Amino acid sequence: MPVSENRAIRAQETERTNLCSHMQPKSNFRLDINGLRAWAVTAVMLYHFEVPGFGGGFVGVDIFFVISGFLMTGIVSKGLGKNTFHLFDFLIARARRIIPALLVLCAALIILGWFALPPTDYKALASHAVYSLLFVSNIEYWLSAGYFDSASHEKWLLHTWSLSVEWQFYLVLPIVLWAAWKFRAQVKFQKWIVISFMMASLVAAIIISPRDSSASFYLLHTRAWELLCGGLLTYFNTEAVPARWRKISSFTGLGMITASVLFFTPETLWPYFWTLVPVGGTMLVIASNQRSFLTDHPIAQWLGDRSYSLYLWHWPVFVVLVTLEWRDRTGAIPIGLLVATLLAMLSYRFAEKPSRHFLAKQNAIGSFFHIASATSLVGLMGFIIWHAQGAPARLPTAAKVIMAEQQRWPARFDDCQGTSGVTSPNCEFGHSPLKILVIGDSHVFSVIPGAIASLPNITWAPLNYTGCPFIQGLKLNPHAPNNRSPSYKCEEHNKWVKEIISAAPQNYPVLLVGRYAIQALGLQEPGRQQGIPVGYISKPTLKATPDSINELAAALTNTACDLAQHRQVFMLRPTPDMPINVPTTAIRRIMFGTNSNIFISKNEYMKRNSWVWKAQDKAKDQCGVIILDPIPQMCENEICNALANGIPIYRDSNHLTQYGAQLLIHSFKSMEKTLQAENVSIKLRK
Repeated sequence: MPVSENRAIRAQETERTNLCSHMQPKSNFRLDINGLRAWAVTAVMLYHFEVPGFGGGFVGVDIFFVISGFLMTGIVSKGLGKNTFHLFDFLIARARRIIPALLVLCAALIILGWFALPPTDYKALASHAVYSLLFVSNIEYWLSAGYFDSASHEKWLLHTWSLSVEWQFYLVLPIVLWAAWKFRAQVKFQKWIVISFMMASLVAAIIISPRDSSASFYLLHTRAWELLCGGLLTYFNTEAVPARWRKISSFTGLGMITASVLFFTPETLWPYFWTLVPVGGTMLVIASNQRSFLTDHPIAQWLGDRSYSLYLWHWPVFVVLVTLEWRDRTGAIPIGLLVATLLAMLSYRFAEKPSRHFLAKQNAIGSFFHIASATSLVGLMGFIIWHAQGAPARLPTAAKVIMAEQQRWPARFDDCQGTSGVTSPNCEFGHSPLKILVIGDSHVFSVIPGAIASLPNITWAPLNYTGCPFIQGLKLNPHAPNNRSPSYKCEEHNKWVKEIISAAPQNYPVLLVGRYAIQALGLQEPGRQQGIPVGYISKPTLKATPDSINELAAALTNTACDLAQHRQVFMLRPTPDMPINVPTTAIRRIMFGTNSNIFISKNEYMKRNSWVWKAQDKAKDQCGVIILDPIPQMCENEICNALANGIPIYRDSNHLTQYGAQLLIHSFKSMEKTLQAENVSIKLRK
């Protein structure tokens, strides 16, 4: 595309009427679309800041997609029709619009992170900045975790996933339309190509979302249909529709968007059939091309002008509230929204507008040089910090102690974790002829260091699977936020474990270990999907019920009693879970100069685990199962601390550090008398 046309398009994007006097707009500028941007960014901001009533505000991104598809398809199609389109010029025009403000955001976060973030957070931020500037962050977030989970609140640049999707669309769309134009230089043929790709992408979203919701949410092939829906509008002349019907269309579309924001929730499968509601509503508004006080209002136009900067800055501000643990404080959300708006105003005034004006004076090559140079500089900053593991040398001494304990973990332990397939690695610790089979989820290796330290002359043979405690009949809840990949086989693994135990000599005792509470009650970490049970026996639910809890409790008791028919069975009481990542939070508090004490009350512990205790006690009474109780050592004076002597007991929110595992030595030592009483032929260490 020639530079002159680029400038014309940029002028079209930036020209505004005098909103206070309500002058007529320039003929080429769409006030309704600018107002839609305001609707979209407002919905997203209120959703992210967890304002009640805006549970479906994430549809704002879908609105942005439709708008972007409409504008970009129009530019490409028009350029091809006039034989003036050039891919390089098109991409440079997009880069002028998107990259400068994104660079300022990434640079600001990297600089501020040096003074405030723990190494793990800082390393993640630096790597995400690099991914964002390369416009592949959507792929990184797809591979790492889900958009709606609690860990998402620790990702400072999570929201850039949508920019990556759009940029990938900008790369693919012109190539597809150019190839279609070369094959047959007809607008009608282009239209059918757009329809075909749109339908294929929509079908892909409908098929993939129930199977892999994270991939469907983040990746282009299941999101392209939304942009192409907007693109499809460029091939239809809606001006031929009577004005009265276009007004009805506009208000209907806004109503559909409003309903989406009010009634959809993070638990709604997305993108899916329901995504047609906000996408269709946005299409109706764009197709109507009608002025409305709902989109033309000065406030809507002001927000629309600054929608990009608002989108960029609001999420990091919310992450600050989460990081400082201020989210639940009175007035924190309104203040956060105000701060985000002020930062967006500064970004618009001193980053967006000046960069556009400066780059508008450059030709395409000049713009590329300046943008590439600035991007390389910020990207290099991020890469250096990423490569330096978050620069831990800058930490205060107390923070270094915490980080050292968090990392003090034998590599072999991680290698021995079962995470996919059916079987778990065949790992053993010790050379005694007596083996204790340690069965359960990832908490097996959370407690193994304490077991080895207690009874080193016994061979400890773990058979564990991450996220999968050994409960016969346990199934994974498809509604839970931590859905596993198709290769994850919890139910099949537990059947395999039962076969292994059945084949083992009967003088091999079994120790059952598990983080049972989340199976019945779900996650307790801050996040949008707290309280959804992770596992179930007969019927998955979105919320724990007395029946679902009792079913799990009965299954746990029956599992232990079934094993106890042929061998001695020990069960470890659940260790306390913390609602936050302990080392990360402690280091953050040290760096911010706040109180680093982290704890829960014993009452809070029992509230989540009383049903487990009852199930274990029932197994003790009915089947002679022996209970190991570490709680007296872990909870003193009715308080369960997460740190002792400034050293973390936990590696995260629930897995013990090696230091924390030493608190279990007394419990494991209590096994010694039982093993001796059973006439086990092994010399126990005195």
